[in-house]
Amino acid sequence: MFKNKNFQFTSFGEVLFDVFENEKKIGGAPLNIALRISSLGFKAAIISAVGKDENGKEILEFMRQKQVNTASVAEVPQYPTGVVKVSLDKNGVAEYEIDYPAAWDAIPFSTETEKLVKGTDVIIYGSLASRDEISRNSLLEALQRSDAMKVFDINLRPPHYNRETIQQLIQHADLIKFNEEELLEISASLGSDEISIERNMQFIKEKFKATTICVTRGSAGAVLLYNDKFYYNGGRKIQLVDTVGAGDSFLGSFLCSLLSDQDPQKALDFASVVGSIVASSAGANPEIDLQEVEAIMQKNQ
Repeated sequence: MFKNKNFQFTSFGEVLFDVFENEKKIGGAPLNIALRISSLGFKAAIISAVGKDENGKEILEFMRQKQVNTASVAEVPQYPTGVVKVSLDKNGVAEYEIDYPAAWDAIPFSTETEKLVKGTDVIIYGSLASRDEISRNSLLEALQRSDAMKVFDINLRPPHYNRETIQQLIQHADLIKFNEEELLEISASLGSDEISIERNMQFIKEKFKATTICVTRGSAGAVLLYNDKFYYNGGRKIQLVDTVGAGDSFLGSFLCSLLSDQDPQKALDFASVVGSIVASSAGANPEIDLQEVEAIMQKNQ
């Protein structure tokens, strides 16, 4: 399925436990992305922090079992490993209650981290891990010291962000991934009075250096702006279980396909199918059968 798997991906940000009503599952958007990338056979590393507690030990062991490089995951004694309480509405859409402070609010910029970011091909980062100055400064240091492709996965989780930080992070990005609501909110905050998805994508592209912008639209699919051309995927009908991690798997799958095959439409279609499979499964990181993905893609052609 992939022509070239010789890429190193590095994900920066939160690792944590998603706590549902009756169970807890390992998650955090940066980790979910790294797990999906690793599951597709690409090299994935993560820069993060856990507490010196049982939750932290469990997450570290889980990441190692999943072949995710944990050399830049620090153990910080002053904070507990992150926990997020997840509630699902009647439609399976998740809402999050995010504890603060957590270990991932104190991600250090270590010698190991500097070595990692200088040797990686892609750095993926979100907005949530920049809610605290310590992790935000480490992220900015990583972005400034690396020549890698920089991918900003915007995850607006009120009240854990502000406009100034979002703008600062956007300025470093080569590729930005929004959902539809995030695109409209951020574009409006920057002065756009447009209402169409495409015009707001162009608005963002003209204001910043990002050459690639991708917007997910839930069941309506996704839109991609790549090399000044728009690409579309109309989504597919599924029985929604929950939305947790669907966007993360979408992004990880999209990046692997785009870099490997250099075919933006194929990458968008592949990622959309993977994201829909995750949304029709429980939790953020179900196993994906690539033969099933290929069969769905061929059926939709």
